[in-house]
Amino acid sequence: MKNLFRNEEAVSVTMEYIIFSMLFITLFVMLYMSFGDMLMKGPKETVVQNEFSDIGNMMSTLVTDMYLILPENGVIESDYMIPSEVGGEPYIINANLAMTDQIFELKSSSGKESSVTISGIATTILINGTVSSSDINHRISYDSRK
Repeated sequence: MKNLFRNEEAVSVTMEYIIFSMLFITLFVMLYMSFGDMLMKGPKETVVQNEFSDIGNMMSTLVTDMYLILPENGVIESDYMIPSEVGGEPYIINANLAMTDQIFELKSSSGKESSVTISGIATTILINGTVSSSDINHRISYDSRK
């Protein structure tokens, strides 16, 4: 038994490197398999929610700005740009009339969704429509003559 601890001829430096490398690679793969979803999925959900909120707020600001400069008897149109994908997925923006206020609903194809309200405009003008992020042109128009 004493010879076993003193004898250092069993493992060469190259074999030692290979053994330690395999152990660390195996440990890394096991950790990634165990916690990969938590490390990748959680931050992606947060980014998608924040991006949906930003896009909804941009749409709300655009509609509010248009409301402030609406002509009494005329047409106003505004083109806008939105990202074609959020979190690697296309999405749909839907303007719906809620119970008390109007909201923009943003929904992705995988079921992620967010809602942003348009403050106080729903009582004056009704906003309705749906747009897909994959469309080439995005336009909001208002015709006060109708």
